[in-house]
Order: sequence, then structure tokens, then C-alpha cells
Amino acid sequence: MNITVVGSTNMDLVYLVPHIVKAGETLHSTKHELFFGGKGANQAVTAGQLGADVFFIGNVGKDDYGEKIKRNLQEKGVKISAVQEVGMTGQAIIQLADSGENSIVLFPGANFLVTQEQIEANKERIETSDVLLLQLEIPMPAVDAAANIAAKKNVHIILNPAPAQQISDSLLSKVSILTPNETELEVLTGVKTKNEEDLFQACSLLLQKGVGAVVVTLGEKGSYYLNHNERGHVQANQVEVKDTTGAGDAFNGALAVGLCNGLSLRNSILYASKVAEYVVTQMGAQPTIPSSFRVNK
Repeated sequence: MNITVVGSTNMDLVYLVPHIVKAGETLHSTKHELFFGGKGANQAVTAGQLGADVFFIGNVGKDDYGEKIKRNLQEKGVKISAVQEVGMTGQAIIQLADSGENSIVLFPGANFLVTQEQIEANKERIETSDVLLLQLEIPMPAVDAAANIAAKKNVHIILNPAPAQQISDSLLSKVSILTPNETELEVLTGVKTKNEEDLFQACSLLLQKGVGAVVVTLGEKGSYYLNHNERGHVQANQVEVKDTTGAGDAFNGALAVGLCNGLSLRNSILYASKVAEYVVTQMGAQPTIPSSFRVNK
């Protein structure tokens, strides 16, 4: 299971609040905690804990947060030789409500200093991967560069199109599996998804652009998937939610692991859902995942 993750690292500054603050409102936080985060790092740490050989390409700052992030990645089974120190470490300021809902403000920092040259320097590792896992918290030229390398060697590309933004048809045509949530799906297609037929219409538009499969994460409603051979809905199990931060990232990391282990698309989604459901019962975006969650072939 050789998985390369190109993406972001953050230190998450989490403020527990009774509810998400409203415009013009001042609200006292009941608790403040620091957690490791960043969509790329979250996905890499999930895959590493699930037994994959994970190589991470990204940046941290030349600061104490950066050192802590690198140490944590290594402890969670992620190779960090391609992690560069530049600028200030990215941060996420997170409000976590009593309901488990969250609101996030990102300071990109070193993440916006990931370059095409940095990607090219790690070309061989990308070419020999089973899966390349991408998100959009680093500059788009770096994302494009990684996808171009992988596509030329027929490496499977999973793209989590978050934060929501427009994506070129050229990049979409290289994607094996696209994993938007409903908001990101609407940004990409212009289709509001009120029911399953809307989901089918929106996902079909992406398949027409060359995407191999679309897996839409629907939060507590589970997920919907479509490729050229099948479509379906995977229900979510009810769990006691403590923190939804990083749930989608855990889903993506586990999805990559499931596919690397030869599971079908549907079974990979079922597996990823179970991992994500566990993660939301823990605090932080990178909780320790028990070894019992590793794929049992």
C-alpha cells in the first residue's frame, strides 16, 4: 500500500463554545486546546495508522509548531523526508460547538509556499505510488504538477476538492475518484442537491468531464457514489459525536487504504465510513486509530 499525500499541515487551535459565534457576537470559550491538523496531514496520518506506507509532500514553518507536526507525522507512520521548513506553520482557528458542529478559519502560512519544483523533486515517489491523494489547501500549480506526474504513470488519483473552488477540466480528467461534500459538489457543477436524483445529475456532469468515480460525503446522511458501472447510497451509523473536525479527511485516507487493499468501491466506502465514524467520537482531527480498524482481507 504505497500512498503519496500532497497537501497541507496545520496546527489546530480549538475553542470550545456553546454555539458557533454569530456576526457581531462576543462569546466566551469554555476550553482551548491544540491539535494537529491540515487536510493533507489528516489524511496521511489516517492512512499511516491503517497500515499504509505513506509518503507526505508539504511544508511546515520554521517554528515550534512545525517541529511538533513533523514529529507527530513520524509517530503516526508517515515518511517526512519531503516536508520542507519555510515561513510560518499554517494554523486553523476552530470553533467547536456543544452540538459537535464546527466553524473553521484557515491561516495557510507555509502551505501556500508548496511549489511545483518541490513536487518535481519527488517525482519518482509519486510515479511508484499505488494512490496519490490530493486536496486544495496548497497552491493549485502544485496540485496540477502532482496530478500530471501521476496520470502519466496511471497512478490512481483521489482528489478531495476542499476548500470548495472551481477546478479545471484538465485536472478533473485525470482524477480517478473525486470526493466532494454537498457544498463542494454544488460549486463544481452548479447543481443544488436536494435529493438523490440531483446527486445523480451533478455527479454525471463530473463523469462527463473524465472523472472516474464521484463519492459525495453527506455527513450524518452517509455518502452517495457514482461511476460508469454503478451508483448507490451508503448509510451512516449513528454514533455519539464529539468533534466532526477531520471526519472527511479520515474518510479520504481510509478510502485510499481500502482501494489499495483491493476492496471494491462500495466496500472501500463502507470501510472509510466506519473509520470516519470512529474519528468523530474522538477529539481533534488526528486521533489515535486502533489497529483493529486495519483492513481484514
